[in-house]
Amino acid sequence: MLLVLLLGTAKITADRQSITVVEEVLLTVVAPVQGVFQRLTRSVESTLATVQNYQLMLEENERLHDQLAATAAMEVRLIELQQENNRLRAMLDFAERSDYELIPAAVVARDPSNWFYTITINRGRNHGVRDGMAVMTSEGLIGNVYSAQEFSSQVLLLTDGRRAVSSLVQRSREPGEVEVGVVENDPDRPGYLRMINLPREANIQPGDTIISSGLGEMFPKGLLIGHVLETMEDELGITQYAFLKPAANFNRLEEVFVVDSQGDSDGEES
Repeated sequence: MLLVLLLGTAKITADRQSITVVEEVLLTVVAPVQGVFQRLTRSVESTLATVQNYQLMLEENERLHDQLAATAAMEVRLIELQQENNRLRAMLDFAERSDYELIPAAVVARDPSNWFYTITINRGRNHGVRDGMAVMTSEGLIGNVYSAQEFSSQVLLLTDGRRAVSSLVQRSREPGEVEVGVVENDPDRPGYLRMINLPREANIQPGDTIISSGLGEMFPKGLLIGHVLETMEDELGITQYAFLKPAANFNRLEEVFVVDSQGDSDGEES
């Protein structure tokens, strides 16, 4: 109402050179009020704009967060695919160079409480897998099948105390000087192996490569087992034994091969 009154007064006095006392009073009273309302209006508009911008910022932040999470997940997936591709390439190359028929398989289960003892693979009798077949990676021998079902199999690892493999020192295999021993799980060093029953005069030293000897009817001859870390004599000084670092990484078993061979193989010394 004050504004209407002021505008009406302004229209009436538009052609006059001066204003009346009443008009002056009205202007004196109304002008500050009008200024307050203008400032209040601007403040409200500014607050509304701030709230709106804040909401937009929240929405944009959430969108960017989702995009970042999706990008991170995709990056992890790409890295995983690249690593899997590298492993499969290595497996394919190894299979092409191998003298044995190999059945590729993936590790699908592993008991955390028996990490170094057994694994389950996704190949079984339906794929040609039979009990006793040797199992290896492209790095080396890891064990053999002890229970084959129709579509899966359980594998007993070399690091299990129940497993032993007839073996020999690759370097010193001259005729009449083949150093034969038995590789078994090292109870004092989980994940490592120990080659026992070596003659006291056996020609074996740190760095030597140990392979399967082919004795028996289970492990084919010439499969890489590991490398010698150190040698020691037994308590009586009659024989010696060697600590081995396995060629295969028993901590990271993902893809393996089942060795389908009816030829030379060594046996289990349990």
